[in-house]
Amino acid sequence: MSATTYESRDGVALITINRAEARNAINNEVVQGLAAAWQRFAAGDDRVAVLAGAGDQAFSAGADLRDMPKDIWRAMPNFAVRCDKPIICAVTGFAVGAGSTFVMLADLAVAEEQAKFIYPEAKIGAFAGVMAGFPPRMQYKAGLEWLMTGDPMSAQRAYEIGLVNRVVPQGQGLAAALEMAGKIAANAPLVVQAMKAIARDTLPLSPTERYYPQRSMLEGIANSHDIQEGVASFKEKRPPQFTGR
Repeated sequence: MSATTYESRDGVALITINRAEARNAINNEVVQGLAAAWQRFAAGDDRVAVLAGAGDQAFSAGADLRDMPKDIWRAMPNFAVRCDKPIICAVTGFAVGAGSTFVMLADLAVAEEQAKFIYPEAKIGAFAGVMAGFPPRMQYKAGLEWLMTGDPMSAQRAYEIGLVNRVVPQGQGLAAALEMAGKIAANAPLVVQAMKAIARDTLPLSPTERYYPQRSMLEGIANSHDIQEGVASFKEKRPPQFTGR
């Protein structure tokens, strides 16, 4: 069974971390699946995406300590893949570490009333830096307290400081997120995309938000067919035949 799934529903892409038995912890397979999902969504016909976790225990328990993922940043919404279409998180249960980062980076979020947001990096001594870009997306002092203490945050508190848009009764999170997505998908897509693009361009980018997309671009060049062609043409003393791939 795939660690992630992608389902199109009348213009809405439902993207699911499909590891309920591991509380949707993020391993290398999940990173690869989400990276592909964001590329598919950005290039495809779906107008809105909803990111959810399988089961009712956790949206995501964060990085899988038994199978530590490489380049977890590639799995994050609105990060490695530029996308002007809206992305909504549907949070059930726990959102831990990178799971909370997904919510922070998404455009919109719905959380069930029992959901808990936990960012434990300060307690365990590990930090990749992406979450430090939170200030444009939630209240500065409240967000900094949450990060620095590592204390769990309730869904209601997440709503109060701007991390989520809505808090709904237990069991209704995915339905509420899909309802929101359906309303947006029914609107004029060019207008919706322009609204997101212009709004996001007003947000200051953190150093990590600048670094990782540039790293992705440069890695693409380093691993491209064109660089192989360039080297071969030099050795063979002929003009290169670049293809842009």
